[in-house]
Amino acid sequence: MQTAQIISVGSELADSAVLTRDILDEARFEDCSLVEKSLGISEVRQAPDSAKPSQLAIPAARGALLESNLRPAEVDAVIYCGIERDCSEPATAHIIAAALGLRPAICFDVANACHGFVSGIHVANALIRTGDIHHAVVVTAELSSKVTRKVVELFRKNKLGPHDIRTHVGAFTVGDAGGAMVLGPGEPGKGIRQIKSGAVSEHHQLCSYSIDRGKLSFVMDMGRISAVTLKLVKELIDPAYQALGWTPADVDQFIPHQVGARPFQKTLEIVGVSEDKSIATYPKLGNLASATIPVCYDLMKQQGRLSAGTNVLIGSSGSGIAATFMGVSL
Repeated sequence: MQTAQIISVGSELADSAVLTRDILDEARFEDCSLVEKSLGISEVRQAPDSAKPSQLAIPAARGALLESNLRPAEVDAVIYCGIERDCSEPATAHIIAAALGLRPAICFDVANACHGFVSGIHVANALIRTGDIHHAVVVTAELSSKVTRKVVELFRKNKLGPHDIRTHVGAFTVGDAGGAMVLGPGEPGKGIRQIKSGAVSEHHQLCSYSIDRGKLSFVMDMGRISAVTLKLVKELIDPAYQALGWTPADVDQFIPHQVGARPFQKTLEIVGVSEDKSIATYPKLGNLASATIPVCYDLMKQQGRLSAGTNVLIGSSGSGIAATFMGVSL
C-alpha cells in the first residue's frame, strides 16, 4: 500500500512576546512568578485580540507550500485543525485555500483540541494511503491568548480568586502560533511508518472551554490533566515501538506536546530518549496547543536536525483526553 510522507513544513509565531510575570501581574496575582516557577514558562507569544486564526495559518501554509515546490493544482486537500475557527461557517480551510489560490477537491476542518493537528495528519495520511488524494496541506493556528485575556479580566475583577488558581492557571501558559505541513506519496522506506492512538474520554471534564453569549466557561486542571495524559502515554509507548519495530535507541529526534517542564521531562523518561534528542519550546513559547507539533518540527528542521535517514517520533496529546505516537522515517 502507498505510504505518505511529510514533504515540507511552515510555521508562524505571533509577533508579541509577553512575560508570564506581566500577565499574572495584570491578573493581580500575589506571586507573579507562579507559572515560571511551577511550569518553567517565562513568556508566551500573543497576537492582537482582533486577530483571526487564518491570519497565522495562511503564512504558515504558504511557507510549507513554497518549500514543497508544488503547483497549486497539485494540492488535492486542505485540512484545518485549530481549536478556534474564523467563523462557524464556512470551514476555515476554505478561507485558507482561497487566500493561497488553491482549489482542492477536499477542504474541511478537523477539531480535536491540542491534538487537532496530528488528527489532521492522521486523516491526510489515510487519504493518501488509499489513493484518494496525492497531496494535502494540513494547517492549524491557535489564538489562545483570547482565553488568557478573558481569564485575566475575571481575576482582575475578583470574579475569580485564589481557590480558582488550580483550575485556571493553564490559561496563563498558552501562546499563539500557526503551523502547516504538506504531505504527499512516500518513497520506499520513507514516510509515516505507524500511528498509534488512544483516548480516555471519561476525563473530558478536566479541560473544557466555551463561550456562550459572551460568557466564558473554562477549566484547565493542569495537574490532573498531566497525570492522566502521562498514564495514557505510558500505555501507548510500548505498542507504538512494537508496531514500528523500533526501540528507544532507534529514535533520532523526538517531538512531544509541550505544556511545561515536569510533563516534558516525564514524557522523555517514559519514551526513553534523552533531552538532546528532543526540543523544548515551552520556556519561551508556552503551550501552543495544536500548533506545537508543526512549530517544533519547523524549528528542528531550521536547526539541521531532520536530514534524510532520520527517524522522528512525534508524541501528541490533547484534552479529552487523547494521545498519539507517530513514527516517521525521513
